[in-house]
Amino acid sequence: MTQQQVYDELKLLAEQLGLTVRLEIGDFEGGVCTVNDKRILLINRRHHFGKRINVMARSLYYDHGLEGVFLKPALREAIEEQLALSAAATDS
Repeated sequence: MTQQQVYDELKLLAEQLGLTVRLEIGDFEGGVCTVNDKRILLINRRHHFGKRINVMARSLYYDHGLEGVFLKPALREAIEEQLALSAAATDS
């Protein structure tokens, strides 16, 4: 899958899980938050595409637990890769 395909699939998954995905500019990492009782997946527009995907994958995994959710095998693999990258970054 290309980065664009992974991004599009993650966005679709977020929407299926009841989240609104918003691209905003600011000094923030990104992730799931609640605004006026509405769950939002906030993505920093200034981040490069790979970082956006990482934030989305981590947020969906940790906020929703995707064990019982059907995902295309390539998308599940992409999410697992992003989680591994995040774990490796925190170990160093």
